[in-house]
Amino acid sequence: MSSKTFKKGVLASSIALILAGGASPFAMAAEDTADKAEKEVERIQVTGIRGSLKEALNQKRFADAVVDSISAEDIGKFPDRNIAESLQRIPGVSIVRSFAGEGGDVSIRGTNSELTQVSMNGNYVASTGWFSQQAAKRSFDMDLLPPELVAGVDVYKSPTATLDEGGVGGTVVVRTRKPLDLDANTLFLSAEYQDNSIADENGKGFTGMYSWKNNDENFGILAALSTLETIGRAHKAENYMDDGWAGAGIAEFAQTRERDAIDLTLQYAPSDSLSMNLHYFHVDLDAANSNQNYLIIAGTDPDGFNANVTGATEFSPTNGFALNGNYAGAPFDDQNTRNAEMDTEVLAYEIEYSADAYTVNAKIGTTEATGGDGGNYNAGWVSSNSDLSIDFDMTGSGAMLLSPNGTDASDHSEYVLNNGAVTAGFRKDEETFAQVDFDFEVDWGPVSNFKTGVKLRDHEFTSYSNAWTFDDSLTTGITKATFADGHFNHSGVGLLAGSPTNIARVSGDKLRAHYNAHKTGESLNTSSYGVIKEDIFAMYVQGDFSGDDYRGNLGLRYVATDTSADYYGYIDTSKIETEKSDYSDWLPSFNLALNLSENVILRMSAAKVISRPNYTFLNPAANIPSSNSGAASINITRGSIKLDPYRATQADIGVEWYFNEESLLSATLFNKDIRSFIVPGANESRIQANGTTYIVSEPGQGLGGELQGVEAQYQQQMGEFGWSANVTYTEGFGLQEENDAIVEKPLSGLSKLSYNLSAYFENDMFSARAAYTYRDSFISPSTGIGGSTNWDSYGIFDMNATWHATENLDVSIEGTNLFNETTTQRFGEGYTAMRLAADNGRNVFLKVSYRL
Repeated sequence: MSSKTFKKGVLASSIALILAGGASPFAMAAEDTADKAEKEVERIQVTGIRGSLKEALNQKRFADAVVDSISAEDIGKFPDRNIAESLQRIPGVSIVRSFAGEGGDVSIRGTNSELTQVSMNGNYVASTGWFSQQAAKRSFDMDLLPPELVAGVDVYKSPTATLDEGGVGGTVVVRTRKPLDLDANTLFLSAEYQDNSIADENGKGFTGMYSWKNNDENFGILAALSTLETIGRAHKAENYMDDGWAGAGIAEFAQTRERDAIDLTLQYAPSDSLSMNLHYFHVDLDAANSNQNYLIIAGTDPDGFNANVTGATEFSPTNGFALNGNYAGAPFDDQNTRNAEMDTEVLAYEIEYSADAYTVNAKIGTTEATGGDGGNYNAGWVSSNSDLSIDFDMTGSGAMLLSPNGTDASDHSEYVLNNGAVTAGFRKDEETFAQVDFDFEVDWGPVSNFKTGVKLRDHEFTSYSNAWTFDDSLTTGITKATFADGHFNHSGVGLLAGSPTNIARVSGDKLRAHYNAHKTGESLNTSSYGVIKEDIFAMYVQGDFSGDDYRGNLGLRYVATDTSADYYGYIDTSKIETEKSDYSDWLPSFNLALNLSENVILRMSAAKVISRPNYTFLNPAANIPSSNSGAASINITRGSIKLDPYRATQADIGVEWYFNEESLLSATLFNKDIRSFIVPGANESRIQANGTTYIVSEPGQGLGGELQGVEAQYQQQMGEFGWSANVTYTEGFGLQEENDAIVEKPLSGLSKLSYNLSAYFENDMFSARAAYTYRDSFISPSTGIGGSTNWDSYGIFDMNATWHATENLDVSIEGTNLFNETTTQRFGEGYTAMRLAADNGRNVFLKVSYRL
């Protein structure tokens, strides 16, 4: 069938003004051109695996920039359960599976995931994160967006001047659906059920979407609602004996996430010359979780710990803690349960008017997120028995021993509550944006379009925490039996024989309710308070050119960022201080596609790119360890508003052979020259005040680095079968000064080798796809004690199958991590013992979908 297609535009004025008549000049101009011939083009209906792969291939082939895309197979059917897990199928894209094993952070071409920009329909989406130990990043969490509501995702590996700055690694643009792109009265309903192999509970979800448009196909409404309960589990063996705070434990991370999302879109196109769109998106995430860790505690004093150890033969190379032997002391069960929540909202209005020789687009919008850990409820459980000891061995490369003597880890009644505390973290992220863009048709030799535009962003990020106080009876007479929740039967991953795997579990819900009942007050931790403000101005010019055998664009983007930070001083903690800074950048970009033949494209690009520091780095709020209280000198760790962004220049060249309309063979060489990395603790200063020496450690602009690599991709479809493969090889380093010498260091997030293999079968009644994803070893920031951790290589095998029971009804089953791959992290710098091993289990989803 056919339907009208419209370019999407934006107007930098208030929504109220536009709706009240501010768009009347556009409407009047539209009436003047209403007698022009109506242009209609055939719209290809994308259905099934084959259709989605073909559409993604077309988007890559005809793009001016270096772009890879993923398209939904049909309404409500994205290729994977999680958008990040779909992105890992793209050459050069890797993900980190954290917490409960679900795909999260996205790295592009070997860069740190914090250098990947994520946007919705081309604009920033506010996000706060829910984990208390997670840095305050700029990227939107992929698992917050229901994949059923997504039409497609584009990954820009080379920028254009028209694209928002911010992605040194690359930019991910999520595209949502719009009603004028769908048939009238399109209905989608689905229900699903989840089973996790190491959880007792099961998840469930429901999604509904309805899209309507009038007979003239110039006004439409799309509404979608999704609610999902996901069960996440992780059984872990954690070894922190070579960290600043030393210990090791047998842990379970348990989370039942409840995500409710609403998506509403209104489109109105009174003529071919004028169209407008109002989009509202809201997601609420209840991410309550509990982490229980059965520990041997070494602390921060190696001499004190080692004095209680007999039989030790090895010691940690950094801090000197005994790594094996018998410890004359008791185990400690450390529990952290969090009532984490996050709420994100987007409201955007856009309008476009097209005349004979130009198009004007404009947009105004706002996005806001609130959330945090909801209170980190900490409980320490100790055995009531005496004369306890622990046999331990933390030297193994794949497993550790933690075997307590004289106690029963599975006995709820034996373990008593000896301490409790709550620190409640809060974050708020908000941005208001407005932009106007012009596209002029010109006849300047090969240049056919001249584009220019301006964008304004007002951004603010707030974070702080409150400490709770309690009455004297918080711990009185409390044992694990008070809040008993069965046992967590650890899978044994990372544990040697003799380590307990049946450990008494405590209900996080019941524990939090108990703490709430005994709370007497709360007070602000002034050392945690910070408000980061950014006023961002951007403008650009770009020329699009083309000829018989080439096309591309040449552009220049200018961006100026004014930043400020409000925080409580570390000398006078009762006074809010303000620091300010600013920086600006000129960002040229060039993209060229040459048709070497009808089906072979030579593609080249070059650009300068930036990524702004995360808010944790920018926040000057001072972290003052409690052990420094009253000391003659006080060590302080804080952020710095004076930081400049990450800056890099990049280039790539590649060849793409489309040997039929559904098949591709390609290879690309790429290079990134990164001018500087942000290094924690790079700057240290000493300040004298009130007879005290403050030793202040701040992040700074470290030395640069470089990475280069090659991507190769193969995709082919033959009849009812299809298969694809891609491989990326990347090498890189960061420069760091050590002992008056400059040395090369590995880059966070860089896997030298990563590849994807997938195959599918599809006919009118049945479709199935299998996919295997592998990434080589890499380093990544730790979500535990701190610092970085070295991940071993791992591969994940996923599979899904769909039975088209009727023309409108599908029944599908999907399995993720079907081989139950576990992940291992280890220490680096010459000490390769296991640091953490995790088993997240396998997940199986059963889904029934109805489409009309």
